[in-house]
Amino acid sequence: MRLFLAGATVAAALGVTIRAADNTAAQPFTQRVNEYAQIRKMAVGQLPALAKGAQPTDIANHEKALADAIRKARPNAKQGDVFTPSTKPLFVAALKAQLSGAANQDSRAQAKQGNPKNEATPGETTPVVAVNAVYPKNAPLSSVPPLLLLQLPQLPMGIEYRFVGSTLVLLDSEANLIIDYLKEVAPPL
Repeated sequence: MRLFLAGATVAAALGVTIRAADNTAAQPFTQRVNEYAQIRKMAVGQLPALAKGAQPTDIANHEKALADAIRKARPNAKQGDVFTPSTKPLFVAALKAQLSGAANQDSRAQAKQGNPKNEATPGETTPVVAVNAVYPKNAPLSSVPPLLLLQLPQLPMGIEYRFVGSTLVLLDSEANLIIDYLKEVAPPL
């Protein structure tokens, strides 16, 4: 009990509210992201295992085959399938709480790090944000501030939150595939 209260006190001092994952309204998101993780697990099971000492081309081909298998398993996937309309307000509130105002300048700076809309260098591309689109290998990956991650629902292994501009992207880092996104929901970065 003391640990919980101490943690709550620290969280309050840091300006962190109860995580969206702890909110029953986040359950549809959590359920759908876990369903996606199961689809990926089945797709991985359909592919031959990557050999030890695999060459970069073998790894790239395996990743492409995984992305293709996932796309085949979710042919009608569209924006809003995972980030449902009912859960969007939770994400918008968390983003606003952690990225708006003068007090959150450091968090905004972290979210700009590697953000393709803010820090693309010559030779890097900006990803096309679309469900089932491949996130290009030559596109930078944004940082997500730790205090923001504390407010968002926890994700299964291999699934990450990322920013492309002020769009929050749900990225499958194993298949390098965009699962879903919330367009322009973060305060200007």
